[in-house]
Amino acid sequence: MSLDFRTAPKDDEGNPILAPTFENTGGLHPQWHGRLYNAVKDSINIFDELVTTEKQLRGGWYEIMDEDASLGDYIEEAVVDKDDVLGLFNTYGLTVGTDVLELKKYIKTEYINPLVAGQRQVFIANSTFVIAAGLYLRTIYVSVGTINDVSLKVTTLTYE
Repeated sequence: MSLDFRTAPKDDEGNPILAPTFENTGGLHPQWHGRLYNAVKDSINIFDELVTTEKQLRGGWYEIMDEDASLGDYIEEAVVDKDDVLGLFNTYGLTVGTDVLELKKYIKTEYINPLVAGQRQVFIANSTFVIAAGLYLRTIYVSVGTINDVSLKVTTLTYE
């Protein structure tokens, strides 16, 4: 899958489609993929999901599934290379199995409102970006609470 103007899918008028919409996806199909995590209280929680087929990421949403989030908790979302899929580890002096190369952080320090447990918080980009198979979608949940763990649902919207 390429975002080259010459090879990009075309709309009805022949214009290249670089950011699929629900109305015109250029033959790609929207996919929602949900994951449920348990974030341990008073810690940095990292959850990695392997991307098995190349796709275009558009955004998604998260929900706190209980009332255990604390003021100061936050979430981050990123795309990372843990296995040197892109062949860049040597360039940056990284070691497979030890280091992680963060390629794109698309949510940075999104503070959780503990009063809206169960409500969907949406994050949608103005365009999509391609994620190669073998990379990882990373969710980071930083918990400052000291009483209970937090149940978190993250759903990504991609086009395949």
